[in-house]
Amino acid sequence: MAADNDLRRMTLAGELAYAQSIASGAAARLAFDDALGEINQRVAALNALAESVARARARGYAWGGDLEQVGNQAQGRANAAFEGARAESTRAAAGLRGQASALERDVRRAASGDVLRNEGLINSVAAQARGLDEAIGAAKGRVLAGAAQFIGAVDALATRMTRIHWTLDQFEGASFKMQPEENPLFAVKATWENHPNGKAAGLLMLTAHRVRFEFQEEVVLERSFVFFASKTEVRRKLLLDALVGHLVASEASERGLLIKDQVLSLRFHPQSGVAAEVSLELDDDRAAEVDTVIEQIRSGDLERGRFQGPMPAGSRVGVPVKWPEKCETCGAGMQPPVKGQTYLTCEYCNAQHDVILGEG
Repeated sequence: MAADNDLRRMTLAGELAYAQSIASGAAARLAFDDALGEINQRVAALNALAESVARARARGYAWGGDLEQVGNQAQGRANAAFEGARAESTRAAAGLRGQASALERDVRRAASGDVLRNEGLINSVAAQARGLDEAIGAAKGRVLAGAAQFIGAVDALATRMTRIHWTLDQFEGASFKMQPEENPLFAVKATWENHPNGKAAGLLMLTAHRVRFEFQEEVVLERSFVFFASKTEVRRKLLLDALVGHLVASEASERGLLIKDQVLSLRFHPQSGVAAEVSLELDDDRAAEVDTVIEQIRSGDLERGRFQGPMPAGSRVGVPVKWPEKCETCGAGMQPPVKGQTYLTCEYCNAQHDVILGEG
């Protein structure tokens, strides 16, 4: 019997402590500072995001023509989102303040005297506390729901800008030089699974004109305390450099039961001079996104969605091209260049002719 009473006493003490915690924290929670802070955090991030977009343009990122518009739209919704959330928090607090006061009063009564004698009251205030806790949580959800579109837009833009600058970083450190008409588009960590020399880990790197895969290997140059690398170097080697015009198809797929591997398959024209099929396992869940980007390149949709504002000097994305319709040496007809080519070779006399950028 004594053991049963001790167990009841412990259980009731725990319930009372829970009710006291909810009652003492209710006033602060009803200010909804955490929810309003989440929204205000996004408002404060908008200026930094605008600077991030401008910096990406200065670094030569000519794609994502909607980036400025998305940022401006979010900026336009910021004040309404915050004021709407504050109004909803005020309404919610007014509706729940009486419930919080009643709980605080009843908790004081339940805490005076022996817990076993106050068992009924303690169970009652514990139920009140759970109800108030749930009501405040639901109210916070409503406060945030009104600003969900604004929060989602800011977070999505922040994610895009993080990925864009990471892509630009990878191109700046690449082992190859881009052609004059190229600007970085997309980079993603991947493993070339069917490479002739075995699996190769590195980066799939896309521009509107070329598909490249760069092998990357971190080499330890110095060690401290035998086990710890104190100095390393990333060695890079270009294993694939193909014209987009030679890319026949791409396909994204998943492999595995519980943990899904993201696989991207690329098929190239036999005359491309590269592997007929390249199978890549991506390090994240972006296979479908990469496949979509490749299809946009091949269809021309990417060009229509590029940034239309002023770009840094030297940017040549989307400029028209000019090539000779007849060989200037033997007069034979010349085929139009495959996208990405910078010169044409006559099929009859092997004379080479430049594909001139910037002239229609």
